[in-house]
Amino acid sequence: MRTHIIAADIGGTKTRLVFARLQHDVEILYEARYQSSDFDSLDAMLVYFIAAAGQQGAGIDVLSLALPGAVEDDSVRLTNLPWVVSKTELAQCFGTEQIYFMNDFQAAALGVDQVDRDDLVVLNPGMHSKDATRAVIGAGTGLGLAWLQGAVAHATAWSTEGGHIDFAPVNPQQIELLEFMLQRHAHVSFERLLSGSGLVTLYEFCSRQSPEEVDAARVQAEADAGNPVAREAMRLFVQIYGSYTGNIALLFKPEGGIYISGGIAAKIIRWMQSDDFIAAYLAKGRMEALAKKIPVYVVSDDRVGVNGALSHAVQRQQATYS
Repeated sequence: MRTHIIAADIGGTKTRLVFARLQHDVEILYEARYQSSDFDSLDAMLVYFIAAAGQQGAGIDVLSLALPGAVEDDSVRLTNLPWVVSKTELAQCFGTEQIYFMNDFQAAALGVDQVDRDDLVVLNPGMHSKDATRAVIGAGTGLGLAWLQGAVAHATAWSTEGGHIDFAPVNPQQIELLEFMLQRHAHVSFERLLSGSGLVTLYEFCSRQSPEEVDAARVQAEADAGNPVAREAMRLFVQIYGSYTGNIALLFKPEGGIYISGGIAAKIIRWMQSDDFIAAYLAKGRMEALAKKIPVYVVSDDRVGVNGALSHAVQRQQATYS
């Protein structure tokens, strides 16, 4: 049986989509990446994508969508993107009965087992245990966390909202940062700092002013160019990232590894490989030895989320017709 599938990894900044045909094997017919803000809705993006793929008459049998936010109902209001995605509306618009929603990092977790070793940068080698629990985290427009258990091709992934747990300062500078943040927000989560906007906030904290027209890319560029304020902001960012990653190591004990995805880590890989990150990651007191044995990788393949969404659709189809 031939099945046409659209899989999408929808991000607050960018969305990647693939149009695939499943018969005996999976064949990718077309793929694209768009700026999410260029579209008023997911429906509009999908209409544009199908037309660009030249597949208007093919019929869409399955939609498998990785969504940024809590996925609990048939209608999901996305985090960091002003869209509401509804299964009912999608079914009416595209005539598709099989529509799967999952959290974007749940999809990323399903995708990490497909990542080539060449697309993994080792931050902490640890002691990798095959098929053991894996965790996937990542800062981008927001901060995501999911975890995965089971053998490759048969694993199950669980989503979380772990990016929104309370930021925990670990030194006097970070205590001062928390006080700075509490002047802006009643609840200061790790996502407030480990995200694109969070890096800008750290730059403002380090500069003690609100500079105009600064974004995360500019902070990175200025840090790489030697700007002392930008460098301090970047060092603080990776220290907090390392501390958060160490918390995940203690929480899940993922001996299959922690995989850092998202839109930022691969772009600042030199900073992620610094002593600032690894020292903060290992600074867990009596639990340092446990953190040290957990492998930590940066995933440089930005297709991990859409690959996970596609693999979920394929598994569901194969289970249905097996």
